[in-house]
Amino acid sequence: MIKAMLIITALGGADYRVEMPSMESCLDARISIEKQDTNVNTLCVPRENEAAKVGKFFDMFTSMIERMRKMDEDDRYRTWFDEPQNFIGDERTEKCKE
Repeated sequence: MIKAMLIITALGGADYRVEMPSMESCLDARISIEKQDTNVNTLCVPRENEAAKVGKFFDMFTSMIERMRKMDEDDRYRTWFDEPQNFIGDERTEKCKE
């Protein structure tokens, strides 16, 4: 859900900002404020939820760690199969083939 920031500017030039739970509630508040005083300027600005933003960052970080772990496992697997293996019984197998 996208939150909204209601910005109210009066004649004195001071800004008053209020975080609203949704854009609809911001627009409703904006209309009621403008009905009270026509000299007041109001503006609703979309604002992303900070918890969702942090959650996205940690999801990206976790994904990156998982990919690095997978790459490390792949390297270990590849190294193990690329090295020559000395299994017990190789000499006996070779003698049977002759």
